[in-house]
Amino acid sequence: MNAEHLSVTGLIRQHAIETPEKLALVVGDACLTYQELYQKISSAAAWFLSKGVKPGSHVLSMATPSAEYIVCEYALLGIGAVHIPAENRAPVDRLSDIAGFVDAAFVISPEQPAGEFHWISAADVDMDRETDFDWTPAGVSPDCSEIIFTTGTTGKSKGVMLSSKCLEAYMAAINPSFGLKEDSVFLVTTPLNHVGGLHRVHQCMAVGCTVILLDGVQNLRAFFQLANQYGVTHTYLPPASVKMLITLAKKQLAALNGKLEFVYTASAPFPTKDIETLMELLPDTRLHQGYGSSETGSICNCQYNAPGETINSLGVPYPSVEVKLLDENGNEITEPFKEGLICSKSDMNMLGYYHEPELTASVLKDGYIYGKDLMFFDDRHCLHFAGRGDDVVNIRGFKVAPTEVEDMLLRFEKVADCACIPFDDNMFGKSLKMFVVMKDGCSFDAVEIAEFLAAKLEAYKVPKFIEPLTEIPRTYNGKVDRKQLIALA
Repeated sequence: MNAEHLSVTGLIRQHAIETPEKLALVVGDACLTYQELYQKISSAAAWFLSKGVKPGSHVLSMATPSAEYIVCEYALLGIGAVHIPAENRAPVDRLSDIAGFVDAAFVISPEQPAGEFHWISAADVDMDRETDFDWTPAGVSPDCSEIIFTTGTTGKSKGVMLSSKCLEAYMAAINPSFGLKEDSVFLVTTPLNHVGGLHRVHQCMAVGCTVILLDGVQNLRAFFQLANQYGVTHTYLPPASVKMLITLAKKQLAALNGKLEFVYTASAPFPTKDIETLMELLPDTRLHQGYGSSETGSICNCQYNAPGETINSLGVPYPSVEVKLLDENGNEITEPFKEGLICSKSDMNMLGYYHEPELTASVLKDGYIYGKDLMFFDDRHCLHFAGRGDDVVNIRGFKVAPTEVEDMLLRFEKVADCACIPFDDNMFGKSLKMFVVMKDGCSFDAVEIAEFLAAKLEAYKVPKFIEPLTEIPRTYNGKVDRKQLIALA
């Protein structure tokens, strides 16, 4: 089998043969070379097979940022099982619900959930057995190999079915812009049950570079210690992580300028003010913003701090991706700067939603995935995000994207965070409500905030209701949890 058609587990095996002493994985106290990692993967695969795991078996695994999780993941994918990562520290009842929904035959977790499946503790998996087990990891396949659950911030969480063929197409599209090489060191801080974290690890393992796992950026000391100790060259920072770093650790982040070769941001709207601040702190680092989803894979990305680039640009779609923008009647939009709902077609597209045939049929048609994001092309055919289609509010005949209003208010020097939602009012009808978190030492003044926005936005975009809040509910990647806010309102 050619190297370009090896599965990620197959590529790890190849690296173990060609660069056995190369550092593959650092997490906690564990430091594994590619030879050591593959030996553990082989041992775990033999153990899983002895317990009845076979090609096609559905295995749910709690996605802890640990060497054990990574070893189990690639052992399962190498066997040809369907790997289903669940959120780290998920309640046991939640694990039971997911396991039942995805028809899991095996569950790997610290605590035994209820259900008709075989429970395995990761500590019980024999990763160090002396064995002459000889196997060839499963190759690239069009069949389902992963089921990834979406965050569900605007609706029900859904199980996205992906194949190793989808993953191969994903890496072929996105890897060239990352510039990953064997001597690259990638610090992954995001959850491993979502594509933002999990597929970063896949990218590193495929290339044969070093990946370092850290459970979030909340431990700022650990983030910078790892970055300096191991000479981190690449990292992925969702908008929420960027916000934390530029707010709490500007000096330490600026000290990584040039040492960090590449910073990638995706998965949620990126406030313009934060983009500008990151550019000031890391002028010699390639700063990229990407766009895509669990369902579509990566559609495009752009180095927004390149000379002459527009900082809000998401880039031209990859050559392997066909993108169309549709108006409210489903007609394709061809003129630049006109907003429409995005739909895309590529080999990265999901197979469908698990156990959701009607939902799948509603978004996957003729090879295209129909999204809910409003986008527009500029005159260079670069994509720009204009808001979530299901978040856009009709105010007296005018359409308003809450993200536009939020982005503007974040430029107000007294505001630390904010979120805008639709609000039904008996007097005004459909209106906007803005929740605001003030910076320390700044007092809340709704009139002052409204006046700031009125000076910069059309009158119909200024929220009628502005309320203080101590914290904006967000997901791990920085998306506003609008369901919680709407319930609060």
